[in-house]
Amino acid sequence: MKLLLAALVVLSFPALVGTTTAAVATAPHEPPAPRLFAWVPEDGFPDAYPYGQCTWWAAYNRRVTWGGNARDWLVNAQAQGIATTEYPSVGAIAVYRPGGHYSSYGHVAIVVAVRRDSYVVSEMNAPHWAEVTTRVVPWPDPAVQGFIPVRAD
Repeated sequence: MKLLLAALVVLSFPALVGTTTAAVATAPHEPPAPRLFAWVPEDGFPDAYPYGQCTWWAAYNRRVTWGGNARDWLVNAQAQGIATTEYPSVGAIAVYRPGGHYSSYGHVAIVVAVRRDSYVVSEMNAPHWAEVTTRVVPWPDPAVQGFIPVRAD
């Protein structure tokens, strides 16, 4: 009987952990950093991405109407007729190729400054889950797929 009970607990444990993880990731959260731009609503844009991921932070600070993993954002935005570019601009979403320094899901960040030979991004989940960091990226950047610039709404 004890063996049967132990087996039942072990077999159901992944479901319990997965359910708890999903609930934590999708529950409303206070932003871990101030919104990036004055045009971002006080509570950020509505965002269905899991909290703690790079996609959550990008969609919090930009109106995102497409889905998918970070690696898919450029193509998915283009499929909706949204302009993309090869060049960084303030407010643009930088979309990074999977692999290298990034996960197999890719990575996205928000461009907060552009310089002649670099650009600066604000990002989440790089290097730590749910942590917002800022970094300077040398330009040109071979890891970037492209940018989704701010559009007039």
